[in-house]
Amino acid sequence: MKKTNVVIFGVTGSIGSSTISILSNNSKSINIEGITCNSNVRKLIKIAKTHNVKKIGFNEKSVKNFRKLHLNNYKVFNDLSDFHNIISDKTDVIIFAISGLSCLDLLLKLLKTGKKIGIANKECIITLGNKFKKQSKKYNTQIIPLDSEHNSIYHLLKKDLGKYKSITITATGGPFLKFNRKELMKVTPSQAMRHPIWNMGKKISIDSATMMNKALELIEAKYLFDLEESEINTVIHPQAIIHALINYENGTSTAILNKPDMQIPIASLFFQFNKFSRVNYNLDLSSYMNLELIPLDKKKYPAIELSYLVMKMGGLAPHVLNYTNELLVNYFIMKKIKFTDIVELNKINLERIFAKNSNITEPKLIDINNINNWIDNNIFIGK
Repeated sequence: MKKTNVVIFGVTGSIGSSTISILSNNSKSINIEGITCNSNVRKLIKIAKTHNVKKIGFNEKSVKNFRKLHLNNYKVFNDLSDFHNIISDKTDVIIFAISGLSCLDLLLKLLKTGKKIGIANKECIITLGNKFKKQSKKYNTQIIPLDSEHNSIYHLLKKDLGKYKSITITATGGPFLKFNRKELMKVTPSQAMRHPIWNMGKKISIDSATMMNKALELIEAKYLFDLEESEINTVIHPQAIIHALINYENGTSTAILNKPDMQIPIASLFFQFNKFSRVNYNLDLSSYMNLELIPLDKKKYPAIELSYLVMKMGGLAPHVLNYTNELLVNYFIMKKIKFTDIVELNKINLERIFAKNSNITEPKLIDINNINNWIDNNIFIGK
């Protein structure tokens, strides 16, 4: 039996670790062709040794004294700009789990491979916008989103149960669901990084707390599934069992329910959706008698309204929100702004940026780089 060859970009992160867990139990049918990381080279090499991986990649600029590491047994790709060369004719599946926008050029190259790509990088999808869908269609590249919400939508839409009226993405509400405005103003970075359900990195945890993560997921869904703004919405679901719903014109809805577990969407890259099994991990609904779907408080979570605004604006606007938010989250981590300032300053900066810059309808990479440089030099964080 021919093995499925997989390359994992971002193997040392949470998505990469979940992927390795799946592949460890299915080594007879899946071969790891290559793996990359940013700077955690020791963990990278440990994984490579365990799984007999011959091609490894890392960002040389982020690794001190990498030449002292024993890398003679590997084909080494030590620059992000060279990572795409890990892909070969034998590659079947690509896991794209590098976060942030630094890998935008890499993703554009991978979209031209015609491979099956499991992607967990909303930043790049939002920045590329319509170009993301056009490129994947042009090169017949199959895109499977790995976020639990978008993966659920992907599989529900594949069932083709008829014309839908809208799509609902759920949100846990983060750690401050019951906080009032006064309490939110006192939130610290360490508090905002503690998500009640998911174990995630600093930035995405803070985005979940402000609801900016859900705002960005709405924009991501627009480009992944070619949706109108009016066709997508979100509700609060603290239990994180229902990840998305498809709402049909006849008044019915379909949903996928499962415990919060990234291995389920990742496994759909390698197995039929209902064939992957987690032993003793079945969902017992009798244990979840109080599944809640709570209308979203737009005043408490203004990030959602902001997402609809930039979707209507189109062009560079979704990227600008995405990029500016990343900078503002870093300012919050450095304690230079308050938790409640993050979304408010995103809105202020959006207005300031387009008061001075044109919103290019079909932005190219040079346009994205130019607007990034302007934002870097002119971002407003208050008096």
